[in-house]
Amino acid sequence: MRVLATEEYEERKRKLLQAVIHHYIRTAKPVGSSVLADEYKLDISSATIRNVLAELEEEGYLTHPHTSAGRIPTDRGYRAYVDSLMEVQRLAIEEEVRIQQEYQSRIREIQDLMFTTTRALSALSQFTGFAISPTLDESRIKHVELIPLDGGRILAVFVAESGCVRHQILSFKGVPSSETLRSIARMLNQRLAGHTLNEVRSSVMDSIAAWEQEQLEMMGWAQKIVRQAFDICDEDKVYLEGTSHILELPDFQDFEQIRSLAHLLDEKKVLGEALSQGMQTEASRTKKWGDVMVRIGTENRIPGLQNVSLVTSTYHIKDRPVGVLGIIGPRRMEYSKMIAIVGSVSRLVSKVLSKLGGEG
Repeated sequence: MRVLATEEYEERKRKLLQAVIHHYIRTAKPVGSSVLADEYKLDISSATIRNVLAELEEEGYLTHPHTSAGRIPTDRGYRAYVDSLMEVQRLAIEEEVRIQQEYQSRIREIQDLMFTTTRALSALSQFTGFAISPTLDESRIKHVELIPLDGGRILAVFVAESGCVRHQILSFKGVPSSETLRSIARMLNQRLAGHTLNEVRSSVMDSIAAWEQEQLEMMGWAQKIVRQAFDICDEDKVYLEGTSHILELPDFQDFEQIRSLAHLLDEKKVLGEALSQGMQTEASRTKKWGDVMVRIGTENRIPGLQNVSLVTSTYHIKDRPVGVLGIIGPRRMEYSKMIAIVGSVSRLVSKVLSKLGGEG
């Protein structure tokens, strides 16, 4: 019997692991040695396949579900499979055209863009698509408008470079005249334009306090407006589409798993905060393909997402990250296709946002 060189033997193990994962992705059924021998041209005997599968199981790449004779991948197995994708396959021409058509319609509002994005991600992947809209915290302020209303109220309108628009009604015991509000708005635009909300919070109050003596009345109103409006208007919006796609998959038959995942998907605010924080804190420790990041099963630190995989990307304006989008799906997914979908959609969203913000 010919003894294989170490490199050749490791290549055989890699091909067998890929075959197991490929078959399980397609069928959602445990894979046995006879299936691999019959359906894949491996040019090795069933006995040899069984020995290699047993070794892969000992190394933590495969496991036995219940008492089944077949094997399924572990998170470590999926990770090895994803890491072996040397080139991400390009989207099929038909899928690329579908994405282009989604974005060629005249998208004028961020909300429309987010809904369109999540629908496209969900439709293309048949899993759950999500996107977290840009916030004034991360976007630079482009314009501020102050409009007097009746009853001691002011309508504050904030427009960000990302195209994000926030309308906030502010209530006071009394309001300045329309001319004074216009002066305050001009002053705020001169001092705040081009700054992020975080920068405004950290410095604008000190700047207001230092303005000339003859502008005391104007400064007082500016302080009130900044305190109320900028503390309230910063809200993430999480858009989800296709939650039923993932909950109906055969991968999720355990009631507790379904309940936990469904609860998390329903709590959009909690999900958005967890995803945003998770992407920032774990980005340095997670494998990335260009702008796309993949987290598999227990690599997710978010309770409720440890039985799924996340394929995510951060979209940008002028190379500044402003939001996150991606796909929530089973660990048994076609990773190369999902990576290509998320990367393509992320690039398109970045282009659309640049145009909406007048930067294209």
